[in-house]
Amino acid sequence: MRPSAFNVPLLFTVAAWGFNFVALKLVYEQVTPAATSLIRFAITFIAMIPICLLLREPLKYPKGESLRILWLGFVAMGAYMILFLEGLARTTPADSAIILATSPIFTYFFAIIAKQEFFSIRALLGSLVAFFGVGVVVLGAGAGDNGTLLGNALTLVSSVVWAYSAVFSKPLMQSYSPARVFTLAMPGSLLALIPYATVAVHQTDFTALTPTTWAMILHVSLLAGALGFTGFYIGVRQVGAAGAMLYQFLVPPIAMLCAVAFLGKQITVIQVAGFLLVVAGVVWATRARHRADATPAP
Repeated sequence: MRPSAFNVPLLFTVAAWGFNFVALKLVYEQVTPAATSLIRFAITFIAMIPICLLLREPLKYPKGESLRILWLGFVAMGAYMILFLEGLARTTPADSAIILATSPIFTYFFAIIAKQEFFSIRALLGSLVAFFGVGVVVLGAGAGDNGTLLGNALTLVSSVVWAYSAVFSKPLMQSYSPARVFTLAMPGSLLALIPYATVAVHQTDFTALTPTTWAMILHVSLLAGALGFTGFYIGVRQVGAAGAMLYQFLVPPIAMLCAVAFLGKQITVIQVAGFLLVVAGVVWATRARHRADATPAP
């Protein structure tokens, strides 16, 4: 991939995840965050099995790797998902978008600690420019309701957990296909999801759900879930954890565009300027990472 080129699987993923803010807002009108997590798991897991069979990926744990793969599932699809869903339910989409945009910065430092990346001041500055652009996009919408302290705290912890899981997943993605790892990792999330969501699912009146709610659940489960996570892990395999996480900066601007298109929100000139800052920061950081990787260590 050229330093200035964008990764297609990651672009698809951030587009699907950007719409997630709208989809979850609509789902939460009838379904609790806890019930959403387990419903999403069931649909996503059922969808991934034929995808793996179509790709001729073995649904068998590689020898000696089962615990690592299941741990990835517990962290990335269990703990992170609970923190994210509960945090979003207790804060505003604007606050959530800004806080989640810290995950690429956490990922960059985790990747340096794990010796997956060389430190580059230009890459760090590019990330900070993109983060500033996210703030401009979201805050450019004007004043709104403030999220609760608990909601913001849960979202921040979810950002750190997501960053850790991305760095942890890279060695697995380099050794095995992303679709296989993602599918085999999913059962690990049940250790967190079953005690968290079983009662909520039992209390959900599925017959009362509207077609719109079902459509949003399918988006959260299939496009953002099965295909979105697979696209993200393909990106981790191709450009590394820190490189893939740079695309996370694009999620809030895309979420804002989705809110304009589907919720009737208005977009401002300040938000357009912020979106350009995000793209510029991501491109700058991506090019800097390539230069750092190409420079021999002293």
